[in-house]
Amino acid sequence: MAIIAMFITNIANAQVGANRQQANQRSIKTVYPTKDWVISDFVVTDPRFGAKAEPGFDNRSAFQAAIDAAYKNGGGVVYIPAGNYEFRSTQTATRNVRVRQGTEQITKDFNYQYVLNIPTSVQLRGDWADPELNKGKVLGTILEVRVGKNAPNYNGTVESWWNDTQANNALRTTYTSIADRFIDMNSGTGVTNVSIWYPEQDINDIKPYPWTLFQPGGDCVTIEHVTLVNAYNGFYSAPSELHYVLNSYMTALSTGIEVHVCTDIGRIENVKIDPKYWANSGLPGSPSLAKVAGYTKANSTGFNMHRSDWEYVSDLYVSDYKTGMWVGREPGFSDSPNAQFYETHIKNCGTGLYVQAVNPYGLLISNSTFGAEKDGKAVYFYNDFKTSVQFNGVDFTGPIVSDGSDGVISFESCTFSDYNEYALKINNGNVLLTQCDFKKPAGHVFLGSDVNMLKSVNSGYNGKLEIKNDSKSAKVEINNSKEYLFDPIPKNVVTDIKVHPKPASNKVLKADLPRATGFNNEQPAEDVSAQLQTALNAVEAAGGGTLYLPAGRYLVNNPIKVPSGVELRGTWDVQHHTQSGGVGIFTTYTGGAAGEKGPSLIQLGADAGIRGLTIAQLNLATDGFSTENPRKTPFLIQGQGPNVYIVNVTAVGDKGIDLASYNTSRHYVDYFAGVFARAGIWVGGGAEGGFIRNMQLNPHYGSRLPQGGQGYPRVALTRFIQSNCSALKFADIKSQTIFNNFVFGSFYGIHFLKDAITGKNPGKMTVIGHGSDGCSYSLFVEDADKNTKLIAINSELVNTRTAEPVRSYVLMGSEANTNKVHPDAQLILYNSAFWGSPTVGAIINSGTMRFQQANFQRSGAPGIDNRGGKAHVYSSYFAQRMPGEATVDNVYAKLHATGVSTELTNNYYISGFRENNAKPGKIYGSDIVPDKK
Repeated sequence: MAIIAMFITNIANAQVGANRQQANQRSIKTVYPTKDWVISDFVVTDPRFGAKAEPGFDNRSAFQAAIDAAYKNGGGVVYIPAGNYEFRSTQTATRNVRVRQGTEQITKDFNYQYVLNIPTSVQLRGDWADPELNKGKVLGTILEVRVGKNAPNYNGTVESWWNDTQANNALRTTYTSIADRFIDMNSGTGVTNVSIWYPEQDINDIKPYPWTLFQPGGDCVTIEHVTLVNAYNGFYSAPSELHYVLNSYMTALSTGIEVHVCTDIGRIENVKIDPKYWANSGLPGSPSLAKVAGYTKANSTGFNMHRSDWEYVSDLYVSDYKTGMWVGREPGFSDSPNAQFYETHIKNCGTGLYVQAVNPYGLLISNSTFGAEKDGKAVYFYNDFKTSVQFNGVDFTGPIVSDGSDGVISFESCTFSDYNEYALKINNGNVLLTQCDFKKPAGHVFLGSDVNMLKSVNSGYNGKLEIKNDSKSAKVEINNSKEYLFDPIPKNVVTDIKVHPKPASNKVLKADLPRATGFNNEQPAEDVSAQLQTALNAVEAAGGGTLYLPAGRYLVNNPIKVPSGVELRGTWDVQHHTQSGGVGIFTTYTGGAAGEKGPSLIQLGADAGIRGLTIAQLNLATDGFSTENPRKTPFLIQGQGPNVYIVNVTAVGDKGIDLASYNTSRHYVDYFAGVFARAGIWVGGGAEGGFIRNMQLNPHYGSRLPQGGQGYPRVALTRFIQSNCSALKFADIKSQTIFNNFVFGSFYGIHFLKDAITGKNPGKMTVIGHGSDGCSYSLFVEDADKNTKLIAINSELVNTRTAEPVRSYVLMGSEANTNKVHPDAQLILYNSAFWGSPTVGAIINSGTMRFQQANFQRSGAPGIDNRGGKAHVYSSYFAQRMPGEATVDNVYAKLHATGVSTELTNNYYISGFRENNAKPGKIYGSDIVPDKK
């Protein structure tokens, strides 16, 4: 530590008149292991706040004082050491609501009670023990809620009006929550590494309590490593954006998670909802598992999802509940959700999945299991369902019953077991079965009176499908042939790293550098690049560790390099928005004499990382540049070796992260957010074993500013990026994990091409949960050789009206029969949804393209435009009506003379099959009647 002390002295002496000192220390020591080092300037047990882990002491005021201090300081982590902290009182707040009074609206105040309020930029963090690794025991930081029992306003709502920004500000009637809550979480906040327990709850006399964690609006609320021991209601979010619940456990006695009116996008990842977390907690009064499960099976719901535009749900586990997961409309109006589910596992529930209603873009459910208890239902569709739900690689235990009024339910590579009378009891609509396995020789499908169509390919028990057809006029098509066999959806795909990256050393250097602070619009005036680099070098010289920047805005106008073994860290332990404040690195750096080809602003050496801050390019649209012609600059961040990491970083600039100029094998990027004029994340250079997770790009990161402005530039880049940005580029990489990324507005949403450094094409990779919204071309394969095999699962690809004359969900090759895409190169999309305003659905110029289950809510004209390759379309729903004659482009499938072939097997066409075939005999498949073959 003497080395650090020496560098600290030098830094302090270099700051003329600043009289600032650097503080060297170590991260906070925790009892239980953490994924990162714990750094906090606000510890609740500090005498200035006065929290006590003592019986009978009410900690509300002490905790709120620490939270408020962090907020006034510009944000940060409020730390709670291990111990039991009691809460015995509430505070009162008021919510102003637009309520109906006849046909008019008035505003009215409603009071509600809360215990803690977390303002923007503050995170509450404890010392958490994973119950799964501690025989179920709840240990570490435990918040004891001893207030709110039987509260009359535990889940209060009021009929209200609101304007839907997603529908041209249409006026909606809905219900606004005015419920009491334990922790009120405003936008840009987090609750992590704590357990919350209600000691006075009695399994023999269950009483309602207010919501435990409550997001009343705004964006970027994160709940991570939280155990809700016996909450009545767990987490509520409405209306909101960007909630993220991950790596958490709960026993909820009424509802675990409830989401309303969430826009792009919410995430739920690795969350387990199960009565065992109370039963096995080891806390006083914990009941038997049989008693808790008996209650939750009779009364409780794991996950309630009302309207959510584009929810990402992965590794959600629900066991022993009355309803595992409920999906449906908003109270008061018809808006309903679309979402994707990956590795969702529900078992021993009365109803595993209850589908009341879904919007036209549908649900994508892959590699999951739905299990009912005896006499229950694995899945139930209510009468209001009339759109699309797609199951791929899903195992069902118990029957699936549909009372839906229309729509398409499709199953690909699914299994059905342990049903009583029928595995599928369908009373209306349409069903597609493709390569599905029934575990019993009988009782496969019952068709009720109003079913329209059942189509099956290679499904049944040992190749035989038993159907009881009580329909009036259902069209039934059964095809069994080896020519329709295909590789099923891949299983057991790794989606996250086993050990989260952090410096090997827990040493921390707190750098008190010149910066702008406060809720004002001031920008930093002094360039701290040299001082920052000196501090980073000091940490390296001391053997590595973390350089911590307190809240504020720092001017960095020259490149810095984070050395090997060092992490540059801000105040954020969780994902955040530009408008959330915290630590900001501001820059006007443009690359020097080399311009956009110059060095990156922040360079990461091997084993170096950056975490928990925001980067803002101040001069993107100044000095002769504009949002129509933004300034070109180098990438803001560049990896220069293996094991680099970027976590919880938000940025606004021309280009984001460069992982293509060097071999950055085993790189790790998690929740990189922002808006970029020309490039998001570009990956290549022969990297192997990297992770790109939860990228969130949206133009609003450039237009929503924090309280007081805080010096951030306002840039509205939507129109420019839709014609100029390539959000995600992948070139020469191997064994890459690409998981749950999202981009709104880009020319190319996700782009595969030849590597500029190695000269090699993309190899084999799997993409899970990718979303491209508002793009001109949502997915583009520019270069591919015979060894290229790109697999995508749960893709949602969306075009909107841009300035581009041609827009397509998929572009395979830049022109017909291009030699840049080998004929044997493969692009395979399992379980996809397409909507928006494409001119053409998919353009296949070369290579082999497979759609293994898709919802073409808008197909374009034509839908599948094969100009030079092979196309295979299975288990898909063409939902766009095509009036008039099937001529020229007014078709679902078009094969040009330059194309090779198009297979259409087991699809449903809302306007009947329509083709334009320049090569007779080369459009084929089970959908083609014999006289058209």
